[in-house]
Amino acid sequence: MNRLWKLLLCASLFMTIIFSSGLVSAEPKAIDGNWPPASGVYVRKTASGIPNGRIDVMVVNGFYNNPAVIVGVESRNYEGNTHEGSDMAPRIYIAGHMDVGLNSGEVILTHGYTDKRNPVPDPQVLPLMTYIVYDATVKNKAIALTPQYFDGAKTRAMRTDPDLAGTYMYEGVYSSPSAFMAIAWVRQQNPKLTGLEPGRDYRYEDGYIDDVRKISYPGIQAIRPPIAPKEYFELKAYDGETLVQTFLVSRDFNQIYRIRPDGDAMLIFNNQGGVG
Repeated sequence: MNRLWKLLLCASLFMTIIFSSGLVSAEPKAIDGNWPPASGVYVRKTASGIPNGRIDVMVVNGFYNNPAVIVGVESRNYEGNTHEGSDMAPRIYIAGHMDVGLNSGEVILTHGYTDKRNPVPDPQVLPLMTYIVYDATVKNKAIALTPQYFDGAKTRAMRTDPDLAGTYMYEGVYSSPSAFMAIAWVRQQNPKLTGLEPGRDYRYEDGYIDDVRKISYPGIQAIRPPIAPKEYFELKAYDGETLVQTFLVSRDFNQIYRIRPDGDAMLIFNNQGGVG
């Protein structure tokens, strides 16, 4: 992913500021035992109050106005008492979606990276076909993740390293969407519209467009709705070395364009109106 590490560096600096200084809290919207959780950032802390994990949540009205919950989860291998120690700790970041239920559900996580920080940042994209599932409960302004056990004695479970398990408390509305979350959102769309084969994983290269007027694909401007978000993730999906599709996903996840290799463009998701 050609621009991923620059974005990750910016995100890391942003999270360092957030973890060090705290967030301006905003009251979440009806998450006490009800789905979906509020969009925003949720933070897990050590016994000393030092953040060592976070969940960024984006809630989008999906098909038939059913809420779609896209998440990016980070866990740091740290239980100490300094922000500097947490910032330099090994971590995993993985994005996916949260199933919506009455009072509980699960997160299905598929795209992300690990960084051992030994001794400097060295992020490595997770392999294709990654599939991690944790049980998830939303209650009292918090999201709790617990492993899914394979046996009744609860001795064997699916876990990441560092472990994502724990309770993440709501901190504020300022979530930080990522290219990995954008990939997860694309994979939630109808395969007939994305042109991506279900069950097949793809390699992605990403870019970032900071102004909708800078979109260079000829077919996009002709079909762009009057109301259009400003910033977009640019995702190129490859099967091996073959470009399969390109996607432009708005930073707020409210619009997705698909561009075929021949230049044919289509608006496949539009939370402000029709598609086509």
